[in-house]
Amino acid sequence: MASNMSAIATMGSAAETYLYSCVYWWMSVGNFLLLLLAGHFYLSVYYRLNIISVYEYLEIRYSRVVRLLATAIYIIYKLLYLSLVIYAPALALSAVTDLNEWVAVVTVGLVCTIYTTMGGMKAVIWTDLIQMILMFTGVSIVVIKGVIVMGGFDNVWRIADEGGRIQYVNFDVDPKARNTVWTGTFGFILTMIPSLGASQQIAQRFNSCRSEREAMKAVYIGAALSTAYLFYATVPGVILYAVYADCDPVTNGEINKPDQVIAYFVIQFLKDLPGMPGLFIAAIFSAALSTLSSGLNSLAAVFFEDFLKPCRCFQNVTDQTATVILKILSAMFGLLSILFVYVVSNMGTLVQAALSLSGIMLGPVFGVFTLGVFFPCTNTKGVLVGFLTGIGIGIVIGTGTIMYDTKQPPLPLSTDGCPAENITYSLTNFTTMAMTTLTDTMTANQTEGGIRYDEGPSGYVSFISMSHLWYAWIVVPTTVIVGLLASLVTGNKETRTINPKLMAPVCLKCHSCLPSCCFPTEYEFHEKEDNELEVTTAIDSKCQQTTDTDKEDGVCKDHLLGKETENI
Repeated sequence: MASNMSAIATMGSAAETYLYSCVYWWMSVGNFLLLLLAGHFYLSVYYRLNIISVYEYLEIRYSRVVRLLATAIYIIYKLLYLSLVIYAPALALSAVTDLNEWVAVVTVGLVCTIYTTMGGMKAVIWTDLIQMILMFTGVSIVVIKGVIVMGGFDNVWRIADEGGRIQYVNFDVDPKARNTVWTGTFGFILTMIPSLGASQQIAQRFNSCRSEREAMKAVYIGAALSTAYLFYATVPGVILYAVYADCDPVTNGEINKPDQVIAYFVIQFLKDLPGMPGLFIAAIFSAALSTLSSGLNSLAAVFFEDFLKPCRCFQNVTDQTATVILKILSAMFGLLSILFVYVVSNMGTLVQAALSLSGIMLGPVFGVFTLGVFFPCTNTKGVLVGFLTGIGIGIVIGTGTIMYDTKQPPLPLSTDGCPAENITYSLTNFTTMAMTTLTDTMTANQTEGGIRYDEGPSGYVSFISMSHLWYAWIVVPTTVIVGLLASLVTGNKETRTINPKLMAPVCLKCHSCLPSCCFPTEYEFHEKEDNELEVTTAIDSKCQQTTDTDKEDGVCKDHLLGKETENI
């Protein structure tokens, strides 16, 4: 759980609630459901295969080409995400001290890289418990002090309600609506499940458990705790709005970004309490370190297994040598994450940036895993077509969000109660933001009578203006549908046997009830008299000599050879 709940959740959840109301809490509902879905349908498959790299599944199921393409995208995604994780505590530190945020970026990045490299996964596991306690403690400090400052929770609730921040539900079906019941549940599930079901970091933790049953217990416990934390992390946002209802520190120029508001509160109201600001900063850094450490270990493992180990010079390395290589890779990826902070520093709020990356970049990868786990009729050619199509759609959406400012404006913020000396700056800042918003939202079109202004964006800009929580609902279904159709067009009609280990357990139980387009009759799951599933894995010599793209999907794999049958 600690590895999955980073400083992005701690700082970003408060900022989202502060700006857009507590309807954001619906994401905690989606979080619980997506963890259970990922555990039962995806992680359990990887556990039964006993693979080190989760992307090894794609080579077993399809080909090495698919595996390497998916791994490359995952590495790019993870580097960008870890850069966001580094950037979050840097923002907090720069808000409460005079330390430059880029100095803070380098500091937290180097510290995490060093202790992850020196201690490996053991260091990650032993520090997670302490980090999780610190995360809950940091949020609790803000909640308790905020209620005290406002003279009770009744006042907090009243002011937040008057400001429109108390919204339990929002059933708006407009895809441009940022946070609704639909985006918080369905949107959040498909946006975040790629970072669980197609993630080396999570699968590595899942596979480290003693048994699959123990692993599923960990999933349920993690789902309950992370859901509680995600819900709890929204409470400071409501309190912070009540505190700054009459003097927004962002509009007033006291801080640069909304994600810094929780740290600004700490330094303003807790600076006289010895150790309290430091404890909060420790909580933010702990949240970042837990995610960074496990992320760097997963990057090192997947790069070694997928890119280095197949090379002849790395095939016979000893365990001791492999450990040294993994440490060097962890250090390398840590340094790259620090450099990539410059790229992600202008991607909007922390939560929006993190969710957008997951939906756009990991969406196609997750679509490929979904094709492999649920559809035995898919083949390498079809999956590659769907994969590349999904990547193309992701590039179209991602490029548009960078070129055009499609962020939804926040609920009203006020500076009426700010000190008099800041009024001039506030008016100037407000005027600048207002003119920028007006320019961005009005599209000028040349007509015979002069210039006509539309009320809002249209066409391509309107398409990418949807909530970032719907990006995955464009990318993932496109990958799956195109991949499935292309497989049906290019697939052969020879009778084949699919290894049941490669399919989700629920599919093995329900395949006879599903349409033939999903489970055509030539894909057979043989059963013994005692109802144990059996798969023949004897491959002739011709299969071993074929190229990756010509291998029979899910059958031609070196470590599956030599066994006549396997029972599950």
